[in-house]
Amino acid sequence: MKKAIYIVILLLFAKISFAQYYYIPWANANTNPNGINTDPEYPVGGGILAGWTTIQAPAAVPTWSPSQTIPFAFSFNGTAATNYKVSTSGVLTFDVASALAAPSYVRAALPNANIPNSSVCIWGLNALGTNDNIVAKTLGTAPNRQHWIQFTSYGYNNTASDVSNFTYWSIVLEESTNNIYIVDNRTGGYTGNNKVSAGVQISATNAVSVATSPDLLSLAAGDPTSADNTYYTFKQGTQAAYDMSATSVTTASFVVAGNTTVSGTIRNLGSATINNYIINYKVDGGATVSAPITAQSIAPLASANFTHTTPWNASIGTHTVEVWATSINGNADANTADDSKIKTINVLSALVQRVPLFEIFTSSTCAPCTPGNTNFHSVVDDENQASFVAIKYQQNFPGTGDPYATAEAVNRRTNMYAVTSIPRMEIDGGWNQNASSFTQALYSNAVANPAQYELNGTYFVNDFNKTVLANLKFAPLYNSTGARLYVAIIENKTTANVKSNGETEFKQVMKKMIPNETGTLLAAKNAGVWDSLKVSYTFNGNYKLPVDGATANQINHTIEHSVEEFTDLRVVAWIQSTGADKQVYQAYNLLSTPTNINSVESIAKYIKIYPNPASDKISINYAANKIENLLITLIGNNGNIIKALDKNVSIGNNTISISTQDIVDGIYYLSIIDSKNNSHTQAVTIKK
Repeated sequence: MKKAIYIVILLLFAKISFAQYYYIPWANANTNPNGINTDPEYPVGGGILAGWTTIQAPAAVPTWSPSQTIPFAFSFNGTAATNYKVSTSGVLTFDVASALAAPSYVRAALPNANIPNSSVCIWGLNALGTNDNIVAKTLGTAPNRQHWIQFTSYGYNNTASDVSNFTYWSIVLEESTNNIYIVDNRTGGYTGNNKVSAGVQISATNAVSVATSPDLLSLAAGDPTSADNTYYTFKQGTQAAYDMSATSVTTASFVVAGNTTVSGTIRNLGSATINNYIINYKVDGGATVSAPITAQSIAPLASANFTHTTPWNASIGTHTVEVWATSINGNADANTADDSKIKTINVLSALVQRVPLFEIFTSSTCAPCTPGNTNFHSVVDDENQASFVAIKYQQNFPGTGDPYATAEAVNRRTNMYAVTSIPRMEIDGGWNQNASSFTQALYSNAVANPAQYELNGTYFVNDFNKTVLANLKFAPLYNSTGARLYVAIIENKTTANVKSNGETEFKQVMKKMIPNETGTLLAAKNAGVWDSLKVSYTFNGNYKLPVDGATANQINHTIEHSVEEFTDLRVVAWIQSTGADKQVYQAYNLLSTPTNINSVESIAKYIKIYPNPASDKISINYAANKIENLLITLIGNNGNIIKALDKNVSIGNNTISISTQDIVDGIYYLSIIDSKNNSHTQAVTIKK
């Protein structure tokens, strides 16, 4: 009998020992747990993405939400949990039958008798603001899903949120691991008062709290992405003696082909100090490369840097590098689920200076766009203007929208980026925020990121016929499977589109994309293989100032234009991924060639145009002294391009014919431009 009682006691002790928690802080995570949730942190009705469900609205007094169902099997403290309810004061409990009133908006230390058993606490939040909602969403795929419960646009303690003071925190339940995460998402304002009591309460006498609770300060800033997020992982059981996790791969994201050092950061998640271990890496899931690391002393929860002694012979392309540790002080890792870190590394044929692309969606009817544009220019106006490309897309809202809104500008916003609010700014197709949040650090980071393409070119504006011609050259720095080239004509400054937001002039306004906002699909090329493209566009008709940006009033490019000064036009280009990441590989401000036709070198001496007048065809004889590429354009009196040919010619006499049978009688202008923008323009008469 004594033996049986002893076994029961041991089993009970084992269950109690297992049914506890320890936590690991991730103060500099700058991401969400396991990277599963990439949704931005916005309020309900103010940019929150689809899929989030409101489970509790604002409340003047602390209130419990209705009971919610956990969408997968989950265990809390060794016991199955199927439902939860959450209070507007920041407490989630799995004890949905508890009769305890929702805890007050004033935080206190844990454990606390006012908190139900089996609870997760971010105690000290409040829902006093008009848009303070608790929302939930399940992300990821089975068996590794996460169920997120987020307090959006919340306040702290008894101070209501407002435009300047707000916070976002989340409680995350993870499938399979049964981990619980408390995520510090975002806080604006509330200086010194952004404090909570965070932890897991098992009973009124048993809790595991984050250090400094109940005065745990929010560490996250106002960034609506996960780039400044911190979190705390609560794990069931006892902390193992030997548990290491690779937390980062510090090898650069872009490297040149050849021997490359693999380096990173490792963290001790165990309870014992670590003095030696083996660091491993493998590329693209291939063979494991191992090396011993000695003479380090890594205390529990501390981190250390490592450099692998065997370099990776990197080949051109996109690769994944995975790193992890084994043989920790000669012992096996107790938790292999969190051992490794994987990083995507782009191996290029050369490192080329990036010219980042800054795209801003804005409108003269948008009041917040004024400070957004002002902030943008406060950062970039002192920089070398050739070191970045800026383009503004005037939009058709709010209200009736900007008079210079065009279908191309609106489609770029909706079809490429699915942006629903302005002002909105994109940095190289990735960073997507209010232009008011743009900083010098973001500018510097964008410039420092190596390019994945080489891109350059020139443009030529013919004031006479309102035609813009551009020559572009480009080459991938990796083995490209295809990308898109975008070309845009922008006006440096406009003033006629003034509306209601107080701006009196507008810079870098997009006037036309060539051929349109969908760009040009580029062929797959190997690294270092150059290609070229000539594009042109003629602005049709006369200038028009639409009354507003409504769809019915937008510029019809086939019969009119909105260019205020043709001498103020310039051309920009960029190459962008065709994939879901929308990554911009390189951008460029094309260099202007002289706009006066007579000021460039005439190539008339090489050219004979006949007959003139012509009836059924015009012939061009070009006597070339070298292999050349010609852009030949037949232009009408109204400036419209009637026909355009892109022809390669060889050394000697070359004859090129243009059929005129389908062209009405009249006087036209035949423009011929070579690869260096040398040109010749001649009037021709068509008479049948």
